Amino acid sequence: MSTLVLEAKGLTTKYGDFTAVDDLHLGIRKGEVFGLLGPNGAGKTTTILMLLGLTEPTRGEVSVLGFDPARQPLSVKARVGYMPDQVGFYDELTARENLIYIAKLNGIPRDQVKRRVEEAIERVRLSHVIDQRAGTFSRGMRQRLGLADVLIKNPQLIIMDEPTQGLDPELAHEFLGMIHGLKKEGTTILLSSHLLHQVQAICDRVGLFSQGRMVLQGTVP
Repeated sequence: MSTLVLEAKGLTTKYGDFTAVDDLHLGIRKGEVFGLLGPNGAGKTTTILMLLGLTEPTRGEVSVLGFDPARQPLSVKARVGYMPDQVGFYDELTARENLIYIAKLNGIPRDQVKRRVEEAIERVRLSHVIDQRAGTFSRGMRQRLGLADVLIKNPQLIIMDEPTQGLDPELAHEFLGMIHGLKKEGTTILLSSHLLHQVQAICDRVGLFSQGRMVLQGTVP
């Protein structure tokens, strides 16, 4: 039996009379790429925020790498890489300077920062623009820099929210190739998307979201 990296039982979030996520049961195994598939507004982002400890559930239980995100958010943050749908950087700083700042925020030892930054940049194929200001980057380049941001702390779990949104098909294919590379290395990934063909291309299992409920869950054909 594979180790569960992430487990949710009866996870529910209500905002007044509105139920954003309704009785979610989810288990993700180590080394698995799991896709949350559904239209915008289906509850995928709210689910991710609960898993990260950024939103507290109305009821239910969740464990991420053995920690309760609502009670131990810093322990989860130290071990999980999160890439939101809109990645923010300091536009006046270079890619290298942004990543050095992020490395320091994450408490990476000073003697490891330079190596970690250069390795992450190389992984996402941005070495040629490492000293270029982030404000000059295209959407695709910013997404790759966002992935470098995630990789810099060697996370045990990566959560991505609509990572290919706004990318043209060629850039989206290239980005999915990078995710596939992480998958081959055994990285556990939770990927949110509204694009069925992209989820099919990269995920081992998929959960279909509709109006706050996971209505279907299974392997990708």
